[in-house]
Amino acid sequence: MRLFIVLLLCLALATCSSQLPRAQVLTPASAELTGRHSFSLIAAEQAVDGDVPFSERYTQLEQLLREGLSARGYRANPQAEIQVYYWLAVQDSPLDFKVEAAPPTPLGPYQAIHRLRDETGTLRVRLTTPAQHILWEGLVNTGLSPAKDSAELLERATQALLQQIPLASQ
Repeated sequence: MRLFIVLLLCLALATCSSQLPRAQVLTPASAELTGRHSFSLIAAEQAVDGDVPFSERYTQLEQLLREGLSARGYRANPQAEIQVYYWLAVQDSPLDFKVEAAPPTPLGPYQAIHRLRDETGTLRVRLTTPAQHILWEGLVNTGLSPAKDSAELLERATQALLQQIPLASQ
């Protein structure tokens, strides 16, 4: 009985543990990033054409980026050497589940098809020079979706992505 309780407790803790989302570096840091320390954040409206999803999260995202870049040795400055573009997007793809079930009546088997949608939010961050040369770019799955939206999901995703940016060199 005690073993069962211990196993159940371990399972509950494993389920509740919050792992950082997996970040993907799209463009590794270029040599031009070395020696650059100042940054300015460029609003998503300037980076993306059309409406941006999760618009209510951009105030939080801006603060998280500012704090995270400062922790990595960069400093905010209007006359910055690095421009930081950031935006949230929704990847929407169909999911089809085909379920063969036992016949409900003597007429024979039938097949049920469940059509669902996978809506997953992503965060993309791009560091560029003022002349728009890409210094670094990364992407992370935020866990956000139109059905599931929270400040905690965005914070974990932002932390995971910012950890991929090289520390500012002195």
